[in-house]
Amino acid sequence: MRTLLAALLLSSLMACSRADDKKDAPAREPEKPALGVGDPAPALKAGKWLNGPEVKGFEADKVYVVDFWAIWCGPCIQLMPHLSELREEYKDQGLVVVAATTTDQRNPLTAVQSFVEKRGPKLGFPFAVAETNDLDKAYMEAAKRDTLPSTFVIDKAGKIAFIGHPMQLDDVIPKVLDGTWKGKADAEAVLKLTDDLEAAFAKSDKDPAGALADLAAIETKFPHKQKQPTFQVTKVVLMAQAKKFDEARALTEAMLPKLAEKKNTTLLNNLRAVWADKDLNPEKKHVALAVQAAEAVLKVEGEKHPMALLGAADAHHAAGDKAKAVEFAEKSLKLAENDDQKKFIQQQLEKYKK
Repeated sequence: MRTLLAALLLSSLMACSRADDKKDAPAREPEKPALGVGDPAPALKAGKWLNGPEVKGFEADKVYVVDFWAIWCGPCIQLMPHLSELREEYKDQGLVVVAATTTDQRNPLTAVQSFVEKRGPKLGFPFAVAETNDLDKAYMEAAKRDTLPSTFVIDKAGKIAFIGHPMQLDDVIPKVLDGTWKGKADAEAVLKLTDDLEAAFAKSDKDPAGALADLAAIETKFPHKQKQPTFQVTKVVLMAQAKKFDEARALTEAMLPKLAEKKNTTLLNNLRAVWADKDLNPEKKHVALAVQAAEAVLKVEGEKHPMALLGAADAHHAAGDKAKAVEFAEKSLKLAENDDQKKFIQQQLEKYKK
């Protein structure tokens, strides 16, 4: 159960540690970050710009989201559609999204370029690719960030407004754009809200009804959460875990067409996972919703997207259709983008065949 909850995109726990990249570095006492909220944003010095124009400077009428990622970071890639959705929603108000990465042996330029060629056109934002450590030092190291994805929001004055996780942006971007963001005070409030959400998740295994009540209290305190799809998906999870399947079904059915219209594959996949999860939904209540969500993802991503195909396989497997599960998994395997993905898909395929 904890695996599913940790996989949802509503918590800053969904991140990849960069510790392996620095395992040979000597241990040091924690230092105060050199880059924080209110500081001028460093220039985006990258040797290559893919899928869009170079950001040569921060314009006064725009707000920038700079999201640091790597090819080996699954959550980074899984969260990119959410960044794309934010860009689409707020681009007319001056929001600019940039994905930034630094190449190395684990994050080779060829793999980054291949990913951007395949996924970049749909995502719609530029990728800053640095082949030296200058960009990483200016942002990640200066801010003492050790996990990916890490997101920096830059306000219209060219200063850092927020440093955190992409899924926290729903509570940040609107205020930064309309000028009501209060800097450190609001940044701390967002982090506190994340802690409250994680606390609700922490008690969900032993007391799912209590966790759901905590979520309702958060929604009462922050009414704008009622309009946030990410928050509503959280409710679906906790409703299901509390065995309130009919309530979860009603909320899911209300969300599916809206998410499909917005092409929000991230949350569609989360809903699929809720209803297909054998621990969360052992009696396969309303399991057809998993298939509906998977089909909506396929409609957006197309039949050549390996993970969308694997999601469809997972949904059909949960629904008891072994033939379709195997069919979609075999299609997914043929389109695997790297060895790790191929290995994972192969493992799933073998499970569906049993």
